[in-house]
Amino acid sequence: MQISSIYIKNFRGYKQETKTTLNNLTAFVGQNDAGKSTLLEALDIFFNDGKNIVKMEKSDINVDSDSIETVIGVSFIGYPEEIIVDSSVPTSLKDEYLLNQNLELEIHKVYKNGSLKETFLIANFPNSEICKDLHIRKTPELKITAEKLGLTIDDKRKSSLFRKAILNSIKNPVLEEIRIPVDQEGAKQIWNGLKDYIPLYELFQSDRKNQDQDSEIQNPMKLLIKELMRDETILEPLQQVYEKIVKESKKLAEQTIEKLSEMNPDIAKELSANFEDPAWEKVFKFTLETDQGIAVNKRGSGVRRLILLNFFRAEAERRRNERNVPNVIYAFEEPETSQHPNHPKMLIEAFKDLANSDVNQVILTTHSPAIAKMLPIESLRLITKNYAGDTIIRETSDDMLSDIADNLGILPNIELDNVNRVKLAICVEGKNDINFLRNINNNILSFKKIIDLNDPQIIIIPMGGSTLQFWVNDNYLEKLKLAQLHIYDSDVGSNVPHKYKKYIDIINTRANSIGFETSMREFENYLTPEYVLEKYPKCFDKSTTDWTTLDIPELIAKITHESDPSSSKSWEELKDEKKKNKKGNAKNRINNELIFEVSEKQLKNSDCYNEIEKWFKEAARLLAVDLIEV
Repeated sequence: MQISSIYIKNFRGYKQETKTTLNNLTAFVGQNDAGKSTLLEALDIFFNDGKNIVKMEKSDINVDSDSIETVIGVSFIGYPEEIIVDSSVPTSLKDEYLLNQNLELEIHKVYKNGSLKETFLIANFPNSEICKDLHIRKTPELKITAEKLGLTIDDKRKSSLFRKAILNSIKNPVLEEIRIPVDQEGAKQIWNGLKDYIPLYELFQSDRKNQDQDSEIQNPMKLLIKELMRDETILEPLQQVYEKIVKESKKLAEQTIEKLSEMNPDIAKELSANFEDPAWEKVFKFTLETDQGIAVNKRGSGVRRLILLNFFRAEAERRRNERNVPNVIYAFEEPETSQHPNHPKMLIEAFKDLANSDVNQVILTTHSPAIAKMLPIESLRLITKNYAGDTIIRETSDDMLSDIADNLGILPNIELDNVNRVKLAICVEGKNDINFLRNINNNILSFKKIIDLNDPQIIIIPMGGSTLQFWVNDNYLEKLKLAQLHIYDSDVGSNVPHKYKKYIDIINTRANSIGFETSMREFENYLTPEYVLEKYPKCFDKSTTDWTTLDIPELIAKITHESDPSSSKSWEELKDEKKKNKKGNAKNRINNELIFEVSEKQLKNSDCYNEIEKWFKEAARLLAVDLIEV
């Protein structure tokens, strides 16, 4: 069986009912904290019942929800044509009317306060009084219904035969969607028959929350040894050797005590032979080495992770064979983590080959432009949030690529003619910074006269996070013949100020590149204190506060929350995750709405104008440079 779609409600960032389809290879694309990993972990909970990596907890309930119930659902295709119930009686999901409207097997699990409450099937079932609760009736009850209908049953001990006869007696049934619990009577029999077909789901997380010790993560081979030691065919002969050693050793120990008692009986009485069970995984040690004798645990984190990733694949294959499960679903969270930018193509080709098998399905998450560009459009799912903070999953559409490019900053193909080719890359930290620059450029006419950021020769790329070091250190944009303007937040007033300064210093040593660190905390501070106080009079005290260091999104989120009459808790009483969501909503509003209300006069009064003007003048200068001739 393979997943055709997944359904999630009231789980972490997914407050509303959210459904999306899956292909053989599916990649969830989006920025950090969009909700990509949430989907993979929800599936781990669904398939492994908290026994693998992720456990369902009360804190997983959406912080804004009034409900204490979470629903995780999965629809399958490729289900078995026939299932054996009642010991030897074959039946089918179709004949039992246990498929949904799309003729898929749809299973939902409901969790109450973090604990599994019930599992049920979504079935397109006959709307008939004689069929009501058919799959949860006991055999005597089914017999009574069959007798009323005048039906003849060959074996009156088989409840499945009664159900089949009753269902077949309905001519041209009207179907309606119902929920059938799987823990009672006939439904339980069918569920037990289905369990052997449920795919094995294996999740490989970017931060790999293994239950094993850190030393084992440093050397992946230790994980392999530990898994091998679970094999009874290996353990049995080792145990025989151990028992023989114990037997012979006890003989020698007893002889020693006997001899000792001749010399000192008191000491001899205190002694006895005792053996600890051996930790076999610590006995055998090996590692992978290069031809030069360099052990894998001495290699870089990217190489170790690559080995772990493929060990994970091999182990999933072994478990599939062990359980005799026909299908494996591989879920890889951000496989590009710790990998050099040259590796994505190799990884994607491996995932495509894996997904091409009839028995495998592959799910990825990524916020890497390189990964997203190499995948077919039908495999991409874009995860974003609307202004209300609801998580939205976009599937294949005509404008999908442009939306993903806008969300991730994917580099377009660079044309070779001097007219249409991209010439200037403006690099910022994230999507909100892109919106700030574009929208303030569109809002203030004098800025737009200096340079129009809608020029097709300009691309704006989000560069924050761990990938920035690769782009700067290896200077990939220069190799693409792009002039570069980098603008990063100084984060003054935060816990980690000037975190990008070392990269800006490197950028400023290179030709046709220039880097700026904002004089204020972040782009949102350029909203100007004059405008913010006009919009939010009680937001802060201008006479006693250094505007440049304030966390503006948090201030606006706080005052918006406290002015909402429906808010039952103070800002300080809110959980950190809820504060974070509200702050994110404030950031979106600042950069997509409020920025259009700031005037040129307000920018000049707050000394913001000159700094932004300098950025745009440098952008115009760099755009005029023809790097093809350099």
